[in-house]
Amino acid sequence: MARPLSEDRRKAILSAATELIAREGLSAATAQIAKNAGVPHGSIFTYFNTKVELVNAVYLDLKRELTDTVVAGLSGATGDREQLYEVWTTWSRWGVANPSKRRALAQLGQSDQITGPTRQAGYDGAAPVLEVIWRVSAQGALAKAPRDYVGALVEALAATTMDFMGASPEKSDAICESGFEALWRALG
Repeated sequence: MARPLSEDRRKAILSAATELIAREGLSAATAQIAKNAGVPHGSIFTYFNTKVELVNAVYLDLKRELTDTVVAGLSGATGDREQLYEVWTTWSRWGVANPSKRRALAQLGQSDQITGPTRQAGYDGAAPVLEVIWRVSAQGALAKAPRDYVGALVEALAATTMDFMGASPEKSDAICESGFEALWRALG
């Protein structure tokens, strides 16, 4: 009888893969991932059948963490502006606090190794956050723009804001506020 899989080992593998993907890109070797996770190399393939399955799991794990964090910030927000503000500030602060995760997620998001079903699962999980963005954008100049275009604009503005927040921690709050005002004017 096979031993049950350890959730701690799985998490260690995902964490090590995240760090290495952030640092080395998708060329990160599974042997190095295993070493950094403190598991035998073969253990990677006990938890994930292929490296592609592993990188898809990392992508989905990071998307879920980010989404869960942002959705938690929405709990008390009412009104479109307040909800968008909570999405923005929570997302920006998560990105600045987790630079390796943010870099890994950005690289994975551009990779053709992420499957359609994995992307869809990440998109479906982010529905409460995206609904805020779509609702606000439906009122402004981007009302007729394709949603993926609006999403790409929001992500680009967020990435730029997070880069500047991380580079100037003493001005982080002011940069976050300025980014939000730009977003609000662009969408609303």
